[in-house]
Amino acid sequence: MGAAVRGRSGSAWWRAGPVAASLVALAAATRPAWAQPKRAMTIDDLLAVQAVADPQLSPDGRFVLYAVRTVAFEANRRLVTTYVQPVAGGAARAFPDDSTRASEARWSPDGQRVAYVAGGQLWVTRADGTERRRLTALTGGASGPAWSPVGDRLAFTSGVYPECRDEACNAARADAAEKSKVKAHVADQLMYRHWNRWDDGTRSHLFVVGADGSGLRDLVGGATFDVPPGPFGGSEGYAWSPDGREIAYTAKLATRDQAWTTDANLYVVPSAGGTPELITGANKGADQNPVYSPDGKWILYQSQKRAGFESDRWRLLAYDRVARTSREELPGWDRNADAYQFVGAGAVIVQTMDHGRDIFVRLPRGGSEMVPAPVPLRTAHNNNQLSVSSNGMVVAWMRDAAEVPAEVWTGRLENGALVDARALTHLNDALVARLDLSPVEDFWFRGAGGDSVQGFLLKPPGWRADRKSPAILLIHGGPQGAWLDQWHSRWNFQLFAATGAALVIVNPRGSFGYGQKFVDGVSRDWGGKVFADLMNGLDAAIARNPWIDTTRLGATGGSFGGYMVNWIAGHTTRFKALSSHAGVFNLEAMAGATEEQWFSDWEMGGPWWNDAAMKAQYRRWSPHLSAGKFVTPTLVTQGELDYRVPVGESLSLYTALQRRNVPSRLVVFPDEGHWILKPQNQRLWWAEQQGWFKRYLVPDRPLP
Repeated sequence: MGAAVRGRSGSAWWRAGPVAASLVALAAATRPAWAQPKRAMTIDDLLAVQAVADPQLSPDGRFVLYAVRTVAFEANRRLVTTYVQPVAGGAARAFPDDSTRASEARWSPDGQRVAYVAGGQLWVTRADGTERRRLTALTGGASGPAWSPVGDRLAFTSGVYPECRDEACNAARADAAEKSKVKAHVADQLMYRHWNRWDDGTRSHLFVVGADGSGLRDLVGGATFDVPPGPFGGSEGYAWSPDGREIAYTAKLATRDQAWTTDANLYVVPSAGGTPELITGANKGADQNPVYSPDGKWILYQSQKRAGFESDRWRLLAYDRVARTSREELPGWDRNADAYQFVGAGAVIVQTMDHGRDIFVRLPRGGSEMVPAPVPLRTAHNNNQLSVSSNGMVVAWMRDAAEVPAEVWTGRLENGALVDARALTHLNDALVARLDLSPVEDFWFRGAGGDSVQGFLLKPPGWRADRKSPAILLIHGGPQGAWLDQWHSRWNFQLFAATGAALVIVNPRGSFGYGQKFVDGVSRDWGGKVFADLMNGLDAAIARNPWIDTTRLGATGGSFGGYMVNWIAGHTTRFKALSSHAGVFNLEAMAGATEEQWFSDWEMGGPWWNDAAMKAQYRRWSPHLSAGKFVTPTLVTQGELDYRVPVGESLSLYTALQRRNVPSRLVVFPDEGHWILKPQNQRLWWAEQQGWFKRYLVPDRPLP
């Protein structure tokens, strides 16, 4: 029973007696979910969500493989199970069976077999889950299986010691490292640690193995760099040519400047082994993620033109394999090509971000030339992870929204349009039906540059127009990033709203999905127009929604969002409570300790010893120089394994708050990095976030 029923019954509940009480409880229990009183979401609900992802259509379009991640709370981790389900409808079943934790499942080209990863190794089975065969037993494991076009081999990646020439050497090195009592880190150049791990001497290498387990070969043996580059590169970083004789892959050389250059490149190598060939060396920005055309004439890939800028526009380029030249396919298109694939004989579907949502656009192809006007495939909410049948007619993808967790959707492509779109999975329907979840409401306002800026508003559970509600301003990281109309697994909108506060969710300049000029607007202006955009957006939301209580405002964000919270603390007193997660506090200290040095160099106009950059950027926009003005109660949280924004930033912030006698609280997770991911840690993190804003914004209302 919901709190509303308890509150309405009051003391009459116990006076009704145990029999009457049991009858009421029975009636409520048998009431359908849609008739039950809805309640605010809790952290237990977030942890109960079955996270669906990675849909893979069978070549004939009849079945979909997909992964479901669930929480094992006592074990403090998440478990992945793969399922297979008919597209036409019908029950799903665990693949290959109920007891195997399979992930990264991929159909063979003929649809008769499936490759997958289980126990950290590569397996192949028949499509019905029988005749399973383990293909690898490697010390460095196996991930990212990709079938050759005729289904005789698979490409995958595994961690190796570059100086080792065989598996016995890798196993001996790993065993010696595990047993050694000395755990010191030794470095001779930068990039000695990345994201949340120190360099342990291993590298990710690209392998090929026969579908029967024979012919295992390291295609980049001896390479001192990762294929594909870390920390997040996966199977999108390499691809087979249609004839199976070549593989293109992404790599970034381990040169002395690797920590301050973004120059990743594409290489091609014979799949039977041979000397790799660099094919994108002329461009000094990043080039990555190859996709061969069905006729083998072209390789599509992402490319950034400006060297050193990790958030430059991802252009869609095509490499002519005969002429050995590249051209941009959509030079007039001001969006990122985030993912792309050929459909049927030649059309291409691209995933991109547009106005706070991931969408798909279709690029018809005429002869050897691209048509320069992408056509959106009409879908609602947020859409990504597209999978297409071999004939290009059936599609599957993921769709979610701020009020709906992601589920697998399917549909058909007819004459370039998406038809018969419907949800295939319904794993979270029952949970969502019990919760009071609001959709985001789009609004636009005048930004600091006189341009139009977008925001979202999300109302709290139990919202009433005649009752004043507090509001929390959410600030995304990056600074190049965006809030989407999505079900976020970490910064979940509904859990912030469950405190009783409305959410004002602004995409200020620096946000993707509004053109590259808008993205560029944050660099070397961190506390300038972005701050104005955020304040203008908050003012616009308040003007449109007079029920927002201007005396009870909060703000929170992580990474650059945390930086902006720290900047806000020294530049306005309009907020009653702040929360800074992994926020940059001292720009000079951050620049010297972060691993990806190209980031500060670009954003601040040079390293911190550059006098011009120091005067114009580091000393102008660093929040620590305004610590003397801090008065707003602030929660500070961070993971100690965060090497992107090292934990010293949060410790220094907390020191300043405490010495200023500002109400503040520090929560540090020694086993987390930039993101708080472990289930039990997430429960604490959310308890701290909700508790902080409850204390200062909604003290008269209990937490749900």
